[in-house]
Amino acid sequence: MKSLKRPNKKDTEKLHAEVNQILNQRIVLTTFAIAVFGAAITLLLSRQESSNEIDNFTYMASALLTVVLFALFLLNHFLTRQMRIITTYLDVTESSDWEKDWVTYKDKYRYMGYTKSMSIIFLVLGIMSFGFPVLLLAAYPTIKLEHRAGVLFCALIGTLYILFVWGMGMAGWFTDEDNIRLRWKELKELKELKQNNGKP
Repeated sequence: MKSLKRPNKKDTEKLHAEVNQILNQRIVLTTFAIAVFGAAITLLLSRQESSNEIDNFTYMASALLTVVLFALFLLNHFLTRQMRIITTYLDVTESSDWEKDWVTYKDKYRYMGYTKSMSIIFLVLGIMSFGFPVLLLAAYPTIKLEHRAGVLFCALIGTLYILFVWGMGMAGWFTDEDNIRLRWKELKELKELKQNNGKP
């Protein structure tokens, strides 16, 4: 098993640039999710103006939009995990004083960072997405609510959406940061052990 090596100056600069790039990608993804939501809702509203009932297409479109939003949220989450691999590496190898200080701050204080802020945006978009048929009823009192199975389907999709977005974004489900840090530490200790065994 190979041991961990400390990054040189160029490696550190490259990793910091990678962290910034991932963060920018997460922001772009969140902005794209807002754009997708806006475009989909606009199309659904224009279609609904010519109908006096909420049909199956509206329910399916609302559910599909919710699934698409969750897929974008998942991609955002995977980018976060990739970023954690880099930041924990910089912390364990003591290559960034900022990363070490940031860990100390997070352990002591509560904070609202990028992950929670973006998760709130996805939660709001998702709630409006799967709740779109109900919002239509509020906006157009003359519309009839038909196809109760569609209501239940949207409610099921919405419940799962809220559960996982809240859990992964706000409660830290599946972030695995502690395990990632532990793996880096194990590799670092292996290196130190080899160095000690090599001493006369």
